Amino acid sequence: MIKSVFHSSLKGLALLYGSLILLCLFSILFVDRNLAELMHQQTYGRQILKWFSYTPVLLEFTAGLVIAACMSQTFRQKYLTLAIELLMTIALAFVTRLATKYLFGRTWPESWIELPSGGHNPSWIADGIEAFHPFAEGLSYNSFPSGHALFTFALALTFWRHLPRFGILWFALLIAALAGQLGMNYHYLGDLIAGASFGLLVSHTAKYIATELSWQQPKDLPK
Repeated sequence: MIKSVFHSSLKGLALLYGSLILLCLFSILFVDRNLAELMHQQTYGRQILKWFSYTPVLLEFTAGLVIAACMSQTFRQKYLTLAIELLMTIALAFVTRLATKYLFGRTWPESWIELPSGGHNPSWIADGIEAFHPFAEGLSYNSFPSGHALFTFALALTFWRHLPRFGILWFALLIAALAGQLGMNYHYLGDLIAGASFGLLVSHTAKYIATELSWQQPKDLPK
C-alpha cells in the first residue's frame, strides 16, 4: 500500500513538472516576444501593477517575522516546523535563483540597466534581441527564470501548506506577483512560468528535507 502511494505521488509530480516544462517551452517559442510587445504598449494601472510586483518582499518580511517570533517559547511550540521550512525555502530559493539565472542567461524584454561600458542591456523591445546565453555573466542576462516569481511561489506555497485557512490570501499573492511582473514587462511569460515552477520545486524540497530531519530527531529527549 505504502509503495503504491509512493509511486502514485512520484507519477503525479513527474506529470506536474513535465507539464510545466512543456508550458514554459511553448511560451518561449510562441508567446513571449509578442506578449512583451503588447505589455510594452499597455499603460493601464501601471502604478498598481508596480505595487503588485513587490509581492515577494511582503512574503519575505512575513517569513522573517515568523522565524523571529519562534525565538519565543509560545510561538515556537506552534510554528517551529513552519519556521524551519521557511528558512530552508529562503536558502534554497536564493541558491536556485543564482544558479539558474547563470545557467540560462536570458536577455530581458526591456532595457533599463545602464552598462559600465555605456549603453543599456540588450532587450527585445529596444534592440530586437531575445536569446539565451548560458553561463554569461552580468545583469544583462538575468531574465530567466523570474526570481520574483520563484520566491513568491516558494514562500506562498510553504505558507499555504501550513496555514491553509488563508488559502485565498496566498492565491491572491501568487496572482498579484505574476500580474505585476508581466504587466510591468519586467519578465517574459516564460520567465514567470519557469520561476513559478522552480518555486514549487523549492517548496517541495524544503518540505522533504524538513520531514527527513524530523525523522532523525531523538524521540526520548527530556522535554
